[in-house]
Formats: sequence, C-alpha cells, structure tokens
Amino acid sequence: MSRKLMWWPLFVVAVAAAVLLSGYQTTPQQVSCPSLGTLFGIVLGMLIATTAIHALVTFTQSELVHAGRISTWCSTSSGRRFFLIAIGALWTGATLLLDIVLWAWVYRHVGAIHDFETSLYFSGVTFTTVGYGDVTLAKCWQLLSVREAVNGVLMTGWSTAQLIFLVQRMMRMSLHIDEPEGH
Repeated sequence: MSRKLMWWPLFVVAVAAAVLLSGYQTTPQQVSCPSLGTLFGIVLGMLIATTAIHALVTFTQSELVHAGRISTWCSTSSGRRFFLIAIGALWTGATLLLDIVLWAWVYRHVGAIHDFETSLYFSGVTFTTVGYGDVTLAKCWQLLSVREAVNGVLMTGWSTAQLIFLVQRMMRMSLHIDEPEGH
C-alpha cells in the first residue's frame, strides 16, 4: 500500500468519529441524561478517534526512524539519537494530551460538565486513572468516565510501547546493529 493510500483510512475514521460525536449535544443550562445507545456511540467515536490519532503518530514515527536519511543522521552521534528520543517522547506526550483535551471537549459538548476548565481537569484525572473524586459526573454520565479510563490505559500502554520501540531503534543505531534491508 502506498503512503498516499495510508492516509485515506485515517481520514475516513476521523470523519466517522466526528459524525458520531456530533450526534448528541445539550446546552449548558440543560441537564439531560443520554440513552445507553448514545453513550455507546460517544464511546465508540472516541475510541475510533484516539486510535486513529495514535495509529497516525505511530506510523509516522516508525516511518521516520526507518528513513535512510534520519538513520544516517543519527547513526554517527549519540546526541542526535538522544534528540530523536526526546522529540519522540514530547510528540507522544502531546498525543496523550490531545486525547485528554478531546475527552474534555466531549464532556463539555454533551453537557456532562459545564465549563471547559473543569472538564479538562476531570478528563486528565480520569484518563490517567488518578481519579481523585473531587469532580464527579451525574449518575447517568458515569459510564462515560469509566470508558475514558479504559481508553487512557490502552492509549498509555500503546504510547509506552511506541517509546520503547524508538529507544530500541536508537540503541541498535548506537551499536551499529541495523536490520537487513527490507525488514
């Protein structure tokens, strides 16, 4: 599959997630409880969106660290390999932060939390599974937060694996153990 075609499924997934997420909205003054189907749709949309985001970042990082020019650039200097690892970690952290912001937007968009600052805080402690409990959702929205916590565990695990891959690749470069062409 060509690189041009790799972007097409991700675009379709992102559009599908946006459509699912836009199907339910309340005004800040309105308190409304969703149906179980609506909750399922929101969760499915967010799982699709966060998976698409992480797949795109993983694919891009993988392509970059296997690119000939970057491999050549990094193979001669430990500082360059350190720089690439740091950039990869920052990029991965930004991706996780984007997930948290998207979940916060969902809480605000559907009226589960009425201001963005509180929804961002709630999303952060839920996504990371810290769960202080100082901000809670109405009973009818609580399943949404459970699904965010599961999504956070999955995406954090994925990100950890991605960073381990990057560090291993840089270690191979430092030891001059490159994989044979075509692998």
